Parts: sequence; structure tokens; C-alpha cells
Amino acid sequence: MPEFIVTIEADSAPQIVLGQILLGGTVTALKLEKRKLVSVAELVAKYGYSDETIRTRCISINQGSNGKHMYDPDAADALLRNPKFRRGPKRKN
Repeated sequence: MPEFIVTIEADSAPQIVLGQILLGGTVTALKLEKRKLVSVAELVAKYGYSDETIRTRCISINQGSNGKHMYDPDAADALLRNPKFRRGPKRKN
């Protein structure tokens, strides 16, 4: 019997049980996939910041070693989305 894979992304677990007949077939296995981590190079391509800037901004969420910096894509997006890069002293009016 052929096996078909259905991917569901949701905030909460779907209401599916083993043995349930779903879409004309029987559910035989349920697996939760680990979240894929992204590298500094992928974040550089997405946001356009330098790799050093990304490493310093995302140092708190680093899940790799010091040589291989890996980040959760959602947490990195939250940190890098808001541009707070101000150079030099504050402006006097």
C-alpha cells in the first residue's frame, strides 16, 4: 500500500488520531518535525545586514557553536525586523 505524507502547520496540535479514516485513507503514524535552524549566510541574504551585525544582534538566540552560528528563524526575524542601527551620537536640536 503506498504511503502519502500530509504536512500541517498550526499553532496547536491538530485533532487527528491513529486509526482515523481521513481523506479516504487510514492514519497509521503521526510525527512532529523539528524546526529547521538557519545560518548567518541565509539571514544576510534575507535582511542585507553584515554577518558580524547579525551575529552580535542574535547572540542571545544562538543554538550552534561559536564557529557555526545557527538561529531559530522566527526568533531571528523578531530581532532583525526592527532597524535600530543608529551610528554616532544622538542629534542635538
